[in-house]
Amino acid sequence: MRRAILVTALLLLGLATPAAADPLVMPHVVVAHHTAWAELAIKKAGGTVVASYPQIGVVVAYTAKDDFAAKLRRTPGIDAVGATRTAKVPRAFFAPRKDLRYTGPGSPNSGQVPPEGTAWDVPALHLPEAHQVTDGSKNTLVGVLDVGVDDTHPELKPAFDRKNSVSCLSGWPDRGPGAWRPTLDGHGTHVAGTIAAARNGTGVVGVAPGVGIAAVKLAELDDTETAESMVCGFVWAAEHGFAVASNSYRSIPWRYNCDDQPDQAAAKLAVGRAVAYAQRRNVLVVASAGNAGIDLDSRSVDKESPADSTPVERRIDPSCTRLPHELPGVVGTGALDEKLVKASFSNYSASRISVAAPGARVWSTWPNGEYRSASGTSMAAPHASGVAALIASEHPHWSAERIKRALYATATPLPCPDAVCAATKDGTTYYGHGMVDAARAVGAG
Repeated sequence: MRRAILVTALLLLGLATPAAADPLVMPHVVVAHHTAWAELAIKKAGGTVVASYPQIGVVVAYTAKDDFAAKLRRTPGIDAVGATRTAKVPRAFFAPRKDLRYTGPGSPNSGQVPPEGTAWDVPALHLPEAHQVTDGSKNTLVGVLDVGVDDTHPELKPAFDRKNSVSCLSGWPDRGPGAWRPTLDGHGTHVAGTIAAARNGTGVVGVAPGVGIAAVKLAELDDTETAESMVCGFVWAAEHGFAVASNSYRSIPWRYNCDDQPDQAAAKLAVGRAVAYAQRRNVLVVASAGNAGIDLDSRSVDKESPADSTPVERRIDPSCTRLPHELPGVVGTGALDEKLVKASFSNYSASRISVAAPGARVWSTWPNGEYRSASGTSMAAPHASGVAALIASEHPHWSAERIKRALYATATPLPCPDAVCAATKDGTTYYGHGMVDAARAVGAG
């Protein structure tokens, strides 16, 4: 099913033809001590270099040759090589894009948007009190790493930073005008509105309506982000002054990346290096914790991978990693419903849930000037990102680590509502340190 969706997306974008006239290739990430050496080895093995990131020792490449990875793995100086899909894509997928326009479905309920400031997440996070102190600073830049953002939406125009927006869809930073826009999915526009929709008396209001937002497009459809797009996105965030990077997705082809599988291990290593680089450059990385409603500490089966072709049930263990959520230092965010208890779909864990935030029936922006209610930990992560952005705005010289500590310290602890939830050293398995609180975060509560 996912393969059919991807092919349909490529057809709509003009990057594939029914006759498959364009050669099909397999994208890879190559991790090496020296990228210049890796580039030479890639070409010798029959590959084409797409992008090189010497800052972290990662090269993105593609090839039509099936023995490409095996050859490179035998090359001295190459640490890891991994295909980032199980189904090949047209070579034209790596071409530049510009002036994209949204052609996906409209919002089914855009005419029902509540008056500004009345959606349930606003009082839950004490936004009116926080906004009496600050709306956030334009000098605080929040990256929306997602499926693109519709910067033409009236609620997002005031906050949108085109100069620092990009498409990383194919693993390289495509700075073409409008390349960052969504085409098939409004998910990223919804996330952006939760963070920074304008406080202008209409529609919805963001957690930090005064901050800047930049779009980093990683995929065409939600939950189809790949290792190469994430590598590009986190390096971009590191080098363009992002204070916060908000991530509401899970990667393909493998929903969980296991160290004993060479392709998955390479993806984990490459993305891990990119995330660590962003963190060293003082980017606070926030991510959704997932919607399977499971205890991440005891998972044993993956029935959804590979997500780009035909899923096959396989055994896994908790060491297999959800990217980027479970990488070190990432703020994993669980979802709450209107009763301020864990949403039924939200994953939980003793160590992988940092905070909780509203994630059920959240109103926000949708492409083409519309609005939509949506549910998921995808909706929780931007609430946490928005609160972190308010802290960063109030304390522009704080490190990302100090901002994270403040986010945790000002969260409101929540009690366990049932016998499944358990106490941890930092809080609980459902909520981590607790529900993020905008007012407490800026000293208003």
